[in-house]
Amino acid sequence: MRGYKYRAINKYSLDILENNNAYFSRYTDFNDPFEFSTPLPNVKNMFKRASEQLDSLHDSNIFDTATYKMLKSTCEKIIINGNPKLDNTHNGIRETLEKVGIYSLSKVNDEILMWSHYADNHKGFCIEFDDLHINTIPLTKSLPVNYKTTFTDLDDPTAILNFYTDIFHKFRYLPETAWQKKRAELAKKMSFEDDQRGGISVLTDKYAKWEYEQEFRLIDEKSFGIKKFNPSCLKSITFGLRTSTEEKYNIIEICKSNKELNIEFFQATKAHNQFKLDIKKLDL
Repeated sequence: MRGYKYRAINKYSLDILENNNAYFSRYTDFNDPFEFSTPLPNVKNMFKRASEQLDSLHDSNIFDTATYKMLKSTCEKIIINGNPKLDNTHNGIRETLEKVGIYSLSKVNDEILMWSHYADNHKGFCIEFDDLHINTIPLTKSLPVNYKTTFTDLDDPTAILNFYTDIFHKFRYLPETAWQKKRAELAKKMSFEDDQRGGISVLTDKYAKWEYEQEFRLIDEKSFGIKKFNPSCLKSITFGLRTSTEEKYNIIEICKSNKELNIEFFQATKAHNQFKLDIKKLDL
């Protein structure tokens, strides 16, 4: 997947070209204070909602009365006392987020506002990568940004109710040994999917007004900081409307001196009578 990095011209951005380095930021470095603010699940609230929805499942004859009362009792205990295992899991997600490294890329190289905000008012440049996530050391994950007007509802009890429905309705007639095996299998699956949903939502939820950025994110779950990348995935550089001739020459010479790079150069220009950029290839 092609991804574009808009940059001002400075020693840090030139380091990308000179030394094949990409800096993965901590979430606290981001400019929007609402980033990474999706509330992690409130276990007591989640099971309160599950308990309320159990009533309709019982009315629909999904659960017999004995099973219904047992599940209601289970929910009530968690509503009162919490669930230390789930709380520990969610605390672990919070601790992991402190270590995560994030590299933001855009799907486009011709967004006027991106040039203004991230490329020094069009005086910078834009780097094109191809599948950077599988060319970083170590490999990283690529995640699409989820543009929203509200945070993802991580208190949604659907996964819990699906688990209850599967175990105490769909598979209830299995022999005891097979039933216990299926229960353990589905519990493990539910826990994994809950962890993934929580972590990914926190990492990718973003206010809808930012949608023009067409952002996706590379994630290193273990550490932030500088990551080396395979230079063959760096495909092109586009210069901004206001990039000086001197800066263009300097960047071209840096790229030529890095023998591992084989890239094309482009120039952003104003489209005629439109709020639009045209990207034109430079013949060097």
